[in-house]
Amino acid sequence: MIRALGTVALALSPGLGAAAGLDLSDDERAAFGQEVRAAILAFPEVVDRALTPPPAGYADEAQADLARLAQEADLAEASARGIGADAPRLTIVFFESFPCTTCGAAWRDLVALAEAHPDIRIEPRFAAEDGTAQLLLSLLARRGPEAYHNARALLHEARTEEELARIVQEREWMQDRMLRPTPRDEARAFARLGLETVPSLVFPRMMVQGAVPPGVLERYVTD
Repeated sequence: MIRALGTVALALSPGLGAAAGLDLSDDERAAFGQEVRAAILAFPEVVDRALTPPPAGYADEAQADLARLAQEADLAEASARGIGADAPRLTIVFFESFPCTTCGAAWRDLVALAEAHPDIRIEPRFAAEDGTAQLLLSLLARRGPEAYHNARALLHEARTEEELARIVQEREWMQDRMLRPTPRDEARAFARLGLETVPSLVFPRMMVQGAVPPGVLERYVTD
């Protein structure tokens, strides 16, 4: 069970050290180390957590988290939004919102992961209930998955609400009159899981908040 910034959580895990054990070139290892260093400087508290023995009650908390994951297992059900295997051995749920400065790159890494591992599936889910979510579902219903994913890719480029609105206006995307419950239900599941950051990844027995480097993703799906 991991509920932390993805890069730092793995970098500080026992036995990994500075990307030890990952199949990386020297340049990739150096880049990974720089990313870990930047993350640690931004979130120094994770160092204390990594070096401090788990507090009393940690095991109970971990079991409670696993119970919550089991209760939200239907998040991983296959949908028209998902990519990858039709009968996967592993499904990763990808929580996103708009705007999000790191969601686009994180999603592209997951697409590459699914292409490298044809037996896994990635299911995007909404971390927030808003008009953008309703618009995307409207596009999905009227134009299909390709139009939905193309629109997501463009919207992921927005860094502010103003840029988001400009993209929608320029593309002249029109939302239908249906108010779908899906964004509300998924946002509530996001909150029930205790997640606070996008992107967040949900595995059957693990949650990771924050973008995860490709080499670490590879380790997640092969270990």
